[in-house]
Amino acid sequence: MKNGQSSIELFTGAGGLALGLAQSGWHHSALIERNEHACSTIHMNESLGHPLVKGWKLFPDDVRTIHYSELADHVNMVAGGPPCQPFSLGGKHRAYQDKRDLFPEAVRAVRELRPECFVFENVKGLLRQSFASYFHYIILQYMTCPAGRT
Repeated sequence: MKNGQSSIELFTGAGGLALGLAQSGWHHSALIERNEHACSTIHMNESLGHPLVKGWKLFPDDVRTIHYSELADHVNMVAGGPPCQPFSLGGKHRAYQDKRDLFPEAVRAVRELRPECFVFENVKGLLRQSFASYFHYIILQYMTCPAGRT
């Protein structure tokens, strides 16, 4: 662990963001991804000896079932990429009415873990005018999260 900073990543996918964070020195306390094919990719990279993947604690679970208190006492960062389909230009544009909108779960993780920082990425479509109210709502939810532990 280069910088002594720990993270938990939600919606890990095949591990692209996790690899970048690991390369910058972050230590993953847990990675959560429910898609079995994405998990298989991470396991394959580990079996091939990829040095950044070594020792990753992958939880093949749905974030809605995770009890964060069981994963770590303290993390410095929560990261991830919530599903983009509710906001994608190619999707049905249903935002919070789409059951795949998991931004509320990202907010729950930040509220429960109280990290010093968080990073969530999504598609450009989230910034469209039709989603402006919801986007501002998401930002307000993060702003009302308690500050991280010192």
